[in-house]
Amino acid sequence: MGYLILGGGAAGTAAAGAIRKSDKNGKIVIATEETADPYIRPLLPDLISGDADAESIRDPLGEGLAGLGIDVRKGKRAARVEAQKNRVVFTDRTSEMYQVLLVATGGKPIMPPALAAVSRTAIPFDSLADTARIRERSAHPGASVVYGPGYLAMEACRVLRKAGRDVVWIKPGQPRFGNPIAGEFEASVINQIQERGVRLKDGAEIVAVDESSKDAAVVRTGDGESIRCAVIVVATERLPAIEFLGGSGVDVGTGVLVDALLRTNVPNIYAAGDCAELRDPKTGKTHINFGWRSAIKQGRLAGENMAGGGKIYTGKQEDYLWLLFGAPLSDRIK
Repeated sequence: MGYLILGGGAAGTAAAGAIRKSDKNGKIVIATEETADPYIRPLLPDLISGDADAESIRDPLGEGLAGLGIDVRKGKRAARVEAQKNRVVFTDRTSEMYQVLLVATGGKPIMPPALAAVSRTAIPFDSLADTARIRERSAHPGASVVYGPGYLAMEACRVLRKAGRDVVWIKPGQPRFGNPIAGEFEASVINQIQERGVRLKDGAEIVAVDESSKDAAVVRTGDGESIRCAVIVVATERLPAIEFLGGSGVDVGTGVLVDALLRTNVPNIYAAGDCAELRDPKTGKTHINFGWRSAIKQGRLAGENMAGGGKIYTGKQEDYLWLLFGAPLSDRIK
């Protein structure tokens, strides 16, 4: 059997390990956009604060893949899935055949129009490479601006302040996706962040960015304020990275639509992690269980089912909320 996994994060590596337990001899290929070795994404904020380094956040599960005979191919971005041919074509014009495919490509931060064209100072809080750029840029003269509505923005504010940066949090509104943080708890955390010296602009928007200065940028907000900054950390919500599925025949909504087995409408294609959209059997509503813990759980189950299992996925709120970025936020903010 030949298995192809798109994505080398928590869901992809968990799936690969689960497949190997069930199928000792099958060919397993992980194709990932990352060029770094697998790492624990929830610990990325600690690189900014100095509480961790690149070596300490390496993912032990990812390091063991080679010993399991799993082929990890880095720097590979899917361009399209040809489901009728059981083939994935990549942006480098190479392709890979499969018998069973897992889409575990996660999500990417939403870039608002005012930031999409900002090349030097607006950096998504997303990958290991992005985090290294944020740490380097934030050391330059000027404030560190954090833009985003929810948990990730809180984490960015926390670690930048811990690193001694002047932080301005531009909070545009409430998150639209995933499970929201309870209002009372969110208010408590925001209050603690402000007590640490973060300046909050609640309900504000970035309308323009001037990068004409070599060393800094000037952010202009909707209320007319201009903020000179060294970096703009784009800590917005993440949307599933599934644009390559266009024309494949795989049903998508916000994410890849899957059943309780994490299988798509195409029988030999599965999805797991931050790109998988599940339907609640009680309400009929669909949702995405964003988060590291959820990705591992889904990836493991998808891998078992890809190798012939028939396990049903049961999501829990705690899979998403309290361990979205490692330890509970209530503990990390202290």
